[in-house]
Amino acid sequence: MGYLFDEMGPADEFQQPPYGTDKIWVSFSGGQTSAKMCHQIYEQFSDTHEVIATFANTGQEHEETLRFVHQCDQHFGWNVVWIEAVVHHGQRKACTHKVVDYYTASRNGEPFEEVIKKYGLPNKGFFHCTRELKINAMNSYLKSIGWEKDSYTTCIGIRSDEIDRMNARRKEYKFWYPLVNARWTREDVDAWWSQQPFKLGIENYMGNCVWCYKKSNKKLKRIATESPEWFDFPSRMESCYSTVGQKNGDPRKMFRGNLTSQDILEDAGVDRDGDELSGECEQGCEVFGQYYVKGD
Repeated sequence: MGYLFDEMGPADEFQQPPYGTDKIWVSFSGGQTSAKMCHQIYEQFSDTHEVIATFANTGQEHEETLRFVHQCDQHFGWNVVWIEAVVHHGQRKACTHKVVDYYTASRNGEPFEEVIKKYGLPNKGFFHCTRELKINAMNSYLKSIGWEKDSYTTCIGIRSDEIDRMNARRKEYKFWYPLVNARWTREDVDAWWSQQPFKLGIENYMGNCVWCYKKSNKKLKRIATESPEWFDFPSRMESCYSTVGQKNGDPRKMFRGNLTSQDILEDAGVDRDGDELSGECEQGCEVFGQYYVKGD
């Protein structure tokens, strides 16, 4: 596979994080690619850098995701910091955070519902779920421990076969994609995990947030066919908060094609051509993807 290296030059010239910081923040999504990145960073740099890994729980992660993060922590000893967003209703204030753990983490969408109460339903035009539940919450934690902006390198778990997801302003923001730099693909990640004593117990098409609106309709219909209960939460959010944040009072729809959870459930089991099932969400839910602008 080769040593981790940065895209700015040859491998043998970049055996350290590219930005010269002594702090490394690992944004651990709870997926296998992100976990492999986390393992690599701790193995290579924990003796020379201050390394912190955080996992932001929205309350709608698959239970297997939570179990996987916990197993990684127990097996590898990363001391992952579990974070949940704290919403400030009635204030022009971004989400802050609270620290939880595997046993106290929300499992019924509590943080997610609080964000929806304030900002409305998320969809392809309203990305506040990622912004508030993940980015702002984790930034709040880093600030609380004294990590100043630009004093650390941010590691993001994107592979070389996902290079289009990298942020165009990554050097400005000190974003580092170690697995891209090391030319790791999905096949490499899967092969590495096949040699470990455990792995993430969900299919790739499900993802961590099972009903995510960024998934293709075919994936969502398959999930609705196999596990319709996963749409209980978004259905309830639609019935309670569809007009929140809507100036004209029209209900906001979450899913692509202007669909609702009920539309997807009613169409479950119907096979249609032309919609991909394999792979990950079209835009992905990595917290610092190509659409992120620092300070948002």
